[in-house]
Amino acid sequence: MAPPFPSDWDDDERMSFLFSAFKLSRDVDSADWDSKMAFWTPLIIMHAKAQGLLTISLRHLQKGFTRKGISPLGLGTVVQEMLRQGSLQRESDFVAGITSGWVSWGVRELVIKPLRWTISSVLGGQLNPDEPFVVPEVMKEQADVVLQKYRSSPLCTVPLLCEDDVHGLCKDLIPTKSAFQLVLLQLLRDKKVCLLQRDGERLVKFVHGGSNQVTPIGDTDLGIYDLQKSEKLLSERLQSACDESSRLTEEAKSFNKAGNKQKALRCLRRRKVAEKRISALQSKLDTVQSILERISMAETDRKVVSAYQAGVSALRSALKDVSLEKTESLVSQIQEFCDLQDDVNQTLSSVGISDLDVDTDELERELNEILQKEEVDLPDVPAGPLIVSPQHPPLSHRGDNRDVDTDELERELNEILQKEEVDLPDVPAGPLIVSPQHPPLSHRGDNRALDMSGMLSALPDAPSGHLTRSPIRPSVGQSNQSAALQTHRALFQ
Repeated sequence: MAPPFPSDWDDDERMSFLFSAFKLSRDVDSADWDSKMAFWTPLIIMHAKAQGLLTISLRHLQKGFTRKGISPLGLGTVVQEMLRQGSLQRESDFVAGITSGWVSWGVRELVIKPLRWTISSVLGGQLNPDEPFVVPEVMKEQADVVLQKYRSSPLCTVPLLCEDDVHGLCKDLIPTKSAFQLVLLQLLRDKKVCLLQRDGERLVKFVHGGSNQVTPIGDTDLGIYDLQKSEKLLSERLQSACDESSRLTEEAKSFNKAGNKQKALRCLRRRKVAEKRISALQSKLDTVQSILERISMAETDRKVVSAYQAGVSALRSALKDVSLEKTESLVSQIQEFCDLQDDVNQTLSSVGISDLDVDTDELERELNEILQKEEVDLPDVPAGPLIVSPQHPPLSHRGDNRDVDTDELERELNEILQKEEVDLPDVPAGPLIVSPQHPPLSHRGDNRALDMSGMLSALPDAPSGHLTRSPIRPSVGQSNQSAALQTHRALFQ
């Protein structure tokens, strides 16, 4: 992967300045010195992150930042300054301070050679171009990734693992064994793992979820690890014995088909021995698995008991100042105050104010006198058609909120009809033809209000004198009278 170059990497004039050597001292030209440091230091860190490099060397940097066949001349000064600031570390400095017997196996690779290079660099006054330097920022990121991979893997339930098993989880991320060992040292420094070397085998114990630090490797962890190794060994031997039994069975069939009965019987005898071995291995494996299961259940019980203890402590702390006598006293006081409040409310509601004690009958008589003195001035009947608003439906569609005297309305209607001369048309001799666009009144719905006043105004003039109802046309007079009655009622709304 190509290193990430800044935007001014193609600026020849700018790059010519940055690729030049540093002054002998910062005091000579501080602006020149600081400008080059501000450019190269973050670029080296980004280069290591982009390529996932846990360690870098001066030769690697000179090769990676070659531009148009020219390597930067001041990278040695930049690396020395980064070592002074802590942006880079020698492997010997990185390992220093870690106290673990597990580190002794890597002293030759991680301490002796860097120390030799450090001495040579001090004596010669120059850095060894092949000396690897640890990038702490990248190292911490890779250590966090390894820890997350362990927690998301099926091995997270195993308390103790060998180094090869852990490396197998992140081999795609950290392919080399030496780089992986540096990551384990970073986890060890962060107290996320505990390392132990026993019988030539390197063991790793990770911190469990919910804990900030890993607990030391104890006898229980080693016992569980030995049982798990025994389970793995017994499973492998059991599988091998089963494969051998199946192979001997097939060989016995082959020899029998070939007519070699003696070899077939010999294969069957060996199969009997293999079956006995299978039975013994299966019994041992069941015992080991039963012990591991009981250990797992015991660990679960321990966590449950710890949770119970925490719960009891929390309850004890919560009920520290609470007692049964105090609770009963509080409940009794609450009941007394509630009864007192009920008595106060009942007393307040029974109080009567003398100023408002007025006879109701007297008030009703006074109201009737006021109503009798008022004169109702009715408006004139409109001459044009009565327009009924949807917001004000006809009287027949309204509720009986107003009590109108029907007899009085009929008398007023008779007086109005006597004053008008109504000339009713003759009854048609032929059959009554009903238009589909104008259905009979009885077939129409009550959703439309009829314009009764318009119908009255459209009738011919009435004859002078009294209106004589014809027995032949009773429906006409009745409908006109009903329409007029509705019109008069609408005036009161």
